[in-house]
Amino acid sequence: MKLFNLCKKKEIPGFHGGFNLLEAYPIRFCNVIEKISSDVAPKQFVFNAPQQKVEQVIVNLCPTEPWALPNWVTLAHDTSSFLDKVVALRARCFPAARVAIAISEKEGKHVTEAIKYAGNTDWMTAHPLNPKYPQNDPVVLSKVVLHAEVECGADTTTQGILILDAQTIAAAYESNVLGNKVNSRFVAVSGTGLKENEVIRVELGATIGKMLGGRFKANGTHRVFVNGPLCGREITDLSQEIDWSVNNIVVLEALNVKVMFPMIKQEEMSFTTNILGEVRQCVYCNFCDDTCPMDLEPALYYHSYTRGEGHKARSYNLGKCIECGLCSFICPSKLELLQTIKACKALD
Repeated sequence: MKLFNLCKKKEIPGFHGGFNLLEAYPIRFCNVIEKISSDVAPKQFVFNAPQQKVEQVIVNLCPTEPWALPNWVTLAHDTSSFLDKVVALRARCFPAARVAIAISEKEGKHVTEAIKYAGNTDWMTAHPLNPKYPQNDPVVLSKVVLHAEVECGADTTTQGILILDAQTIAAAYESNVLGNKVNSRFVAVSGTGLKENEVIRVELGATIGKMLGGRFKANGTHRVFVNGPLCGREITDLSQEIDWSVNNIVVLEALNVKVMFPMIKQEEMSFTTNILGEVRQCVYCNFCDDTCPMDLEPALYYHSYTRGEGHKARSYNLGKCIECGLCSFICPSKLELLQTIKACKALD
């Protein structure tokens, strides 16, 4: 067995660490308790390898959002068996590619097993990472794991880099290697508007409304987000169907209270949504600048936009924004900074 040396951690240009949401908002999920069926013929999962040559595969086992599907669901407490699937899928779909296992350093046993497994190959490496959001962004993950020079907003597959999550690996193994039909997936369901945080196996084609049926808290108004409240999308039509792009559903109570400076006392942080306005003026706290993982200045874009000079924002490296939503999340005045950034990008 060859010796495996952990990559020394070093500064990654354009990324300084993001924000540890997992520590700020720890979420516990119960076991998978049921399978939600589709009222129509369930759709089938299809895995198509990119047409471009795949030189590097990153297997992302480092969730950075508390509402993300936890590793124990897909790894089933057996990292070696999961990596066997990675080996078989590589041999079938991209035999010349190197594989990097990006795994949360908090995973203890899984990290040890991944390092040991990778040490028996000359094409696989294991990379324990500090699970800070938005490290899961494809461009950022490519920079952190491979030190690759990928332009912000670019499709990493055009650079020969394919990023796959654990659930996609498992499904692709079943369909492409074993030849089995895959018509369901796990969806993590959580939030202050639900009775419990659960992981649900659901058939593709089932509606979000059917999956959430009976799970809302009895009182109050709720907001529903597909793939999280930071960079996901809010929906009001629960008849939308579950497809392979739906990783999690977050349901939040619609509250009209805010915490002025939520980051001062982390143990007292309260994740709220405010649908009644009450947006305050910018207080020049610089929290958005300090938190931005791409070293940008969201407040600068905001002030340019409110002055009617949004077009000037492009001269301040606006194109490097990955739209992770951290600036809006951290803002004590609840300014819609991400929406402002998107508006600036859309200007001619």
